Amino acid sequence: MPADGAPRYRTRRMNRARLHPQAPLAIALNALFHVADALCSVFVGAFLYRLSHDFELIMWHYLILYGSAPFVFIAAGWYSQRFDRTHVFRAGLLLHAVYYACFLVLQDRAPDYAIPLGLLLGIAAGIFWAGNNTFSFDVASHGDRDYYFGWLTATTNAARLAAPLLAPVIIGLAPGKLLGYLLLFGLALVVYLAAFALSFRVHADSESRPFHIRRALFPGPDQRDWRLIMLASITLAGSFSIFPFLLGLIMFMSTDSETLTGGYGAFQALVSIVVSYLAGSYIVPRTRKRSMRIAVLALLAAGSLILWRFDLWILVLFGALRSAAMPLFTIPHQSIRYEIIAKSVQYPWQRIEYLCAWEAPLALGRVIMLGALIALSSYLDAYGLRIALFLLCAMRVFTYLLVVRTSVVREAQ
Repeated sequence: MPADGAPRYRTRRMNRARLHPQAPLAIALNALFHVADALCSVFVGAFLYRLSHDFELIMWHYLILYGSAPFVFIAAGWYSQRFDRTHVFRAGLLLHAVYYACFLVLQDRAPDYAIPLGLLLGIAAGIFWAGNNTFSFDVASHGDRDYYFGWLTATTNAARLAAPLLAPVIIGLAPGKLLGYLLLFGLALVVYLAAFALSFRVHADSESRPFHIRRALFPGPDQRDWRLIMLASITLAGSFSIFPFLLGLIMFMSTDSETLTGGYGAFQALVSIVVSYLAGSYIVPRTRKRSMRIAVLALLAAGSLILWRFDLWILVLFGALRSAAMPLFTIPHQSIRYEIIAKSVQYPWQRIEYLCAWEAPLALGRVIMLGALIALSSYLDAYGLRIALFLLCAMRVFTYLLVVRTSVVREAQ
């Protein structure tokens, strides 16, 4: 009980009331994006594998995606700074629609164009996230960041719960598997276009400003916290992007069932929804370190299980532990990162430079881990894949050790 006798929960409610007026719009747009992404992201890999039976081809598709995205992200950040972030946000949504339109045109020839399609998705992702991260930073900078990210994570995971359950139904009810996948990609295209239309409600930010990324990209001695966050982003890469598509692909390869693959994705989303809601409601600055520590232990347990044995039930338990760990780590980490950016910038509009700079080491980590994944699976087959999953989990230990050294975490204890 505080000295004035007011219950602690009232302080939390006051913080919630201070959320940015456009926070609900940001959450709604992210929900639409994740509905479309969850409908198809796992099933793109399944579609390419069903047609080609080439695991390495799919890995190269994603390697090109993650290798190209940061360069586009920085270019899009420059455009946001000089012109308008809303243009970038809308262009990213539109290009995601174009990506799925390409599958409708190429159909069974899609594996022949897996590399160019990966490049197209890398461009779309780089542009979209440059706009979306800037928008999220702006709305999260007012009020309670942990609460905002809790709602954002729970809502996007709710979208990721519904979509994988719907996707197998669409594929199963279609006269043929190919047509089912094409209907799925067509639905994703429609959702992206709906998000594009809704994005016109985002407030414009068209003031022209200089774009100088060097200070953010190469932090000096006076930016110790930001240097630690940049180093941590290299180790963070796998969990952010590689796990979702990889686990879905492994489930599909193990079962040859779109229904089980979609159900597996929905199960992971359900676990994340529950944990995200609890984490967003109760994480405060002084509990961030504890939350991240629990997440690291859960990931290490998951990685050890998959290294010890591999079967369907172990894969399900692995997915549950990973899904619980993600919001426990991501929610406090995002809040910490945004607070450090806010302390590092000399002017508020420099946030874009820091958001863009953070993507460079993140992409480096993704490329390194995907390269290791391709090499391990090529030389050691299934056991190599299990080693790669363990390494992706174990890397979070280094992320934790770097993030907790920041002054934002130490001063909150």
